[in-house]
Amino acid sequence: MIYHIITTPECNLCCKYCCEKAFDEPEIDLKFEQVPQKIQYSMQELNNFLSKDKEGVSIIFYGGEPLLEIDSIKQIMDSTKARNFLIQTNGILFDKLPTKYSNKFHTVLVSIDGTKETTDRNRGEGTYEKIISNLKLLKKNGFKGEIIARMCVEEPTDFYKDLMHLLKNKEFPFVSIHWQLDANMWHDYKKRNFPEWSKNYNKQITKLANFWLKELKKGKVLRLYPFMGIINSLIFGKKYYLRCGSGIGNFTILPNGKISACPIMSGMNDYYLGDIRTSNPTDLPFKLTVKEPCVSCADFGLCGGRCLYSNITKPWLERGRNELCATVKHLLREMERISPEIKKLLASGKIKKKQLEFLKYNCAEIIP
Repeated sequence: MIYHIITTPECNLCCKYCCEKAFDEPEIDLKFEQVPQKIQYSMQELNNFLSKDKEGVSIIFYGGEPLLEIDSIKQIMDSTKARNFLIQTNGILFDKLPTKYSNKFHTVLVSIDGTKETTDRNRGEGTYEKIISNLKLLKKNGFKGEIIARMCVEEPTDFYKDLMHLLKNKEFPFVSIHWQLDANMWHDYKKRNFPEWSKNYNKQITKLANFWLKELKKGKVLRLYPFMGIINSLIFGKKYYLRCGSGIGNFTILPNGKISACPIMSGMNDYYLGDIRTSNPTDLPFKLTVKEPCVSCADFGLCGGRCLYSNITKPWLERGRNELCATVKHLLREMERISPEIKKLLASGKIKKKQLEFLKYNCAEIIP
């Protein structure tokens, strides 16, 4: 299984869709307990727990910003036998991590939302340039793993423009991209213009699907994770119950040793699954999973439920949730539309099955 290890809930940025939103509109309907700022369990306690997972483990360092606790990352990487190490980071402090450790990562997921204008508007002036500089340094120092641009998308973002910038910019073009809609994650629906924005987003998904197929016909596989994940299901029959894996094959270890199904649910002690000091990994799966209306939906087999946190807490009004589901259904229909052409490309050898494969539950949730 894969485990998010939260090194700290603290962050060195205050992004518009995260920290800033929490300050402007504090959540009042959910009960949260304070999560410790530093890891409180011992490495022996962590490894005793992980050693009970006989299938082998992968670790994703997460926060807050995980690189605020570099010593904890180094300690875990030095002492833990994991199949893969991954990290989800804002990229600002990556130059502080010694190459010995950064080059061990199987995957680096870095938060970057598109153009310099979009990224800096969302995340702070100078953020874009610092991220690009650190990624260049990472590659220069010999990193051979996958770097995934992880976009957060909400109005007024021009989604297609920002994604194409990440693919085609000359400074640091990305091959791997995941995007996540900032939707039904906070009680802000009445302040949004999601109905109108999502109509344009759907048009851009169609435009992007056509572009992706055009590139595939050239033998070039751009690793657009929402597309790849769904195509894998349509062509190879790989379907998932909740595609991010939260509460199924992907769990979160908090700094106090408590276990959550999802990193977004840190501090929601009503939904904790256990504690690394007393729990067995084999007892965790399916203790907490998505419920209605997702499981009765005709598209549940392809979508998987989108988000456990949203399914449980329902921050948006019903009409907003329906509008969001309409974007997912549009994405699914577009992948169904182009899948016959992709089957032909696979049959002809123009592209290979291996090019569409990816590490399951790698923090790219597939369904935006």
